[in-house]
Amino acid sequence: MSFPLRAKKLTEIIIDEIKVLIESDQLKPGDKIPTEQELIRIFKVSRTSIREALSVLKQEGLIDIIQGRGTFLKKHYAPLPDINDPSIDGMASFMEARKILECNICSLAAKRASGEDFDIMSKAVERLEVDCCDGDHDQTLQADLDFHYSLARAARNQVLLHLLQEVDEPLQKGRATTISFPQGRKKALEGHKRVLKAILNRSPDDAFQQMAKHIEEIGKAQKYIVLLQDNSNRLIGQKGGVEKENTID
Repeated sequence: MSFPLRAKKLTEIIIDEIKVLIESDQLKPGDKIPTEQELIRIFKVSRTSIREALSVLKQEGLIDIIQGRGTFLKKHYAPLPDINDPSIDGMASFMEARKILECNICSLAAKRASGEDFDIMSKAVERLEVDCCDGDHDQTLQADLDFHYSLARAARNQVLLHLLQEVDEPLQKGRATTISFPQGRKKALEGHKRVLKAILNRSPDDAFQQMAKHIEEIGKAQKYIVLLQDNSNRLIGQKGGVEKENTID
């Protein structure tokens, strides 16, 4: 079973856009948000899609729909920080949140996973190993995602799954970059195997520790790759400058 988590459903996209609209308009609790008709015009989607999105936002407690009066902001919406913002060290914040979530998810999965869950996780790791050898980066990344989200589903907690999706999505670019390097793929595979073994052994504590170790290793690999890329770009820039200087008459 494959979980195409990188592709968002239309409803999810609309939800994100409505949140952006709320933030950009600086709406406060009690303020009225655009009507269904206005949202249809803004986003150029069907009424059904808008109603589905509003229904989800109501369930999240963000809005209140009052029949005959309209839709009102119920609580302040605070967007996630910019992952690339150096002033708050956005990347470190996301990685820390991911570690807190996934370590506990693994602990729960070790207790709650079914035989079917074990099969899905094992197949994801098998695919990761094959794709690592083949050098298919897209398939490797998908296998990596499938493994992590199969763990979240095995934990049997929809709130944790939702939180993981929110925290993990901004990290996808970094994950894709790591997977594109042989050492990054190797670290991902080794970490997944250790986590899987702990879960198959029904060892919550070991599963927690192995996921923590895996995320720390991937974090170090990402920093190393970024450093390599920065140095490479610097050398290219210096080379370009020399070539330009040599062409001056």
